[in-house]
Amino acid sequence: MTWAIDLSQYDLQYEPRHAIKAQAMADFLVEVTGDPTETPSIRWKLYVGRASNQTFGGVGIILESPTGVVYEQSIKFEFPVSNNQAEYEALLGGLVLAKEVEATRVEICSDSQVVTSQINGTYQARDSLLQKYLEKVRELTGEFEEISVHHVSRERNTRADLLSKLASTKPGAGNRSLIQDLIKEPVITLHLTRVDPSWMDPITDFWESGKLPKDGKSARALRREAAKYAIIQGQLFKKGRSQPLLKCLHPDQTDYVLKEVHEGCCGHHIGGKALARMIIRAGYYWPTMMEDSKDFMRKCIKCHENANFHKAPATELSLLTSSRPFSHWGVDLLGPFPVSPGQVKYLIVAIDYYTKWIEGEPLASISSSNCRKFMWRQVITRFGIPEVVISDNGTQFTDKKFEEFLAGFGIKQKFSSIEHPQTNG
Repeated sequence: MTWAIDLSQYDLQYEPRHAIKAQAMADFLVEVTGDPTETPSIRWKLYVGRASNQTFGGVGIILESPTGVVYEQSIKFEFPVSNNQAEYEALLGGLVLAKEVEATRVEICSDSQVVTSQINGTYQARDSLLQKYLEKVRELTGEFEEISVHHVSRERNTRADLLSKLASTKPGAGNRSLIQDLIKEPVITLHLTRVDPSWMDPITDFWESGKLPKDGKSARALRREAAKYAIIQGQLFKKGRSQPLLKCLHPDQTDYVLKEVHEGCCGHHIGGKALARMIIRAGYYWPTMMEDSKDFMRKCIKCHENANFHKAPATELSLLTSSRPFSHWGVDLLGPFPVSPGQVKYLIVAIDYYTKWIEGEPLASISSSNCRKFMWRQVITRFGIPEVVISDNGTQFTDKKFEEFLAGFGIKQKFSSIEHPQTNG
């Protein structure tokens, strides 16, 4: 107002500012146009959750499109399911839903670490039923261009868990649609096949239906044998006095148990008898387990490759027998050794073949007289006159004086074929 009064003396006219159309178009383009480097996401997000107990089972599925449209599905099972089975059922249902809406790239989020790790290959599916589910999941994921599986916390998967617990819900509002479904049988079922007859069949038939052989002798033997076994929840167990119940195995299952115990994660390639005892400690039994363990150990390639070298001699050993103690003596000369007090550097040794008694004496020099003195002092005077003295054709033992010395007592002298590297004997 002050400026208007001061400028009133001038002939001024005030008009509102008109819009500049070009500037308005530029401002509009800046507002609606995003960063050109950012590409919109084309992945669908799939959240799955499960709820199961002894009488009820259900899953919740949430499929979110890149544009923000959310599909919710609540499925109730009319059959008992385990936790992992329910997770696989939810995952299969979500993949089928994603296939129906023509999704090509899907990001799967589940709060089950077991299922996500098995699909990613981190964990191994050992249960036969879960193996079938895993094969079905991989078959369905092969029909998509890109599939990624992530493990999320239970807090991030709350909505899917709530849908799995709903028995009845109201339809969703806005851009949401709720799909309710009921499944009467699981997607994957195990088909039981008839196994070959085994040693367990007569015992099982006796306890279940009282069936006995027509032969009286065989019937009595079966009664005595069946008293050692018991059937618990359809499974045959062997009873023991000082051991727990042992699960009886069919012949088709023994190879797997032998392989796992012998060379599995906790196996260390033990022998046949030790392998059978370890299987018993693990809680399994079949009649021929001792023979089967020995045969399996003999066929193990790793045991043969890493076994110790055989130390048996290349030729057969000649056995030397003695009828009584101190009747057969073996004599040998050893040396030279480092000079010891008394200037001794040789050694003469005599060994009895029956008792393995050893007599030895150090010598300063090797001569026939020293050999005669040793035989007289250490052998004849202490243990009596021997029948045979065996040497290795040493020079001093073939001396005529030494031979005459032995012949004077009626001692036979024999020479072995073993050659020693010593030049003196």
